Amino acid sequence: MKEKILIAIDSSDSSGKILDYGINLAEKLDAEVTVVHVIEPYSKRSTIMNQLNAAMVKQTNELYELAGKELMDAAKKQTAGAKVPVHYETLIGNAAQQILTAAKKSGCTMIVIGSRGLNAVAEFILGSVSSKVAMYAEVPVLIVKI
Repeated sequence: MKEKILIAIDSSDSSGKILDYGINLAEKLDAEVTVVHVIEPYSKRSTIMNQLNAAMVKQTNELYELAGKELMDAAKKQTAGAKVPVHYETLIGNAAQQILTAAKKSGCTMIVIGSRGLNAVAEFILGSVSSKVAMYAEVPVLIVKI
């Protein structure tokens, strides 16, 4: 069975390094790659600032989508020379859930994801996408700490 690696990226400064790491690993394993970016939509319920009107929420989500498109365009340029097949998906929703669903749907055999390095208190209170993915994934998860 051919290996399939899902590489999850976000807008953090370390995403480019995580993408390089995942592509390098995929080339060594002759694996197919799916690069995933998840846009978490903004809603009036997601903040205590629920006085915001619907137009502001819509405008914010449009900006998130534009930033996501720019991120994926940069990822495509960065991986243009990859020696393995690379596919790209931009998803909308809860990041951990979308990554897990995408990995299962595409038959991935491994997930590569970055760690933002939350401090212990923030990690305890908020959790993190990488922690949730590692906890619930049905395949190995490589958390790259850069």
